[in-house]
Amino acid sequence: MRLSLKYPLRNIVAEKLREEEVTTDKELLTMLQRDGEDISMRDLNKVLMQLEILGLISLRWQTKDKRRIELVKGPETLARVPGE
Repeated sequence: MRLSLKYPLRNIVAEKLREEEVTTDKELLTMLQRDGEDISMRDLNKVLMQLEILGLISLRWQTKDKRRIELVKGPETLARVPGE
């Protein structure tokens, strides 16, 4: 039996947002899938909601079906993702 430890999806998304700082939900989903993550828009929405509740990101509607995701700036932001 092979044991595989998976990095939490919330941390993967937070790291990608640190790299990009500003992106859209569709672009973020594409980037994650390109990096080999098996993630759906539903899973991404759950993670984005968690990060927004924690105060790490800000979500704004850009168009009817696209949201702009911004990393909240501040010294505590970089060290506040729980579970890291």
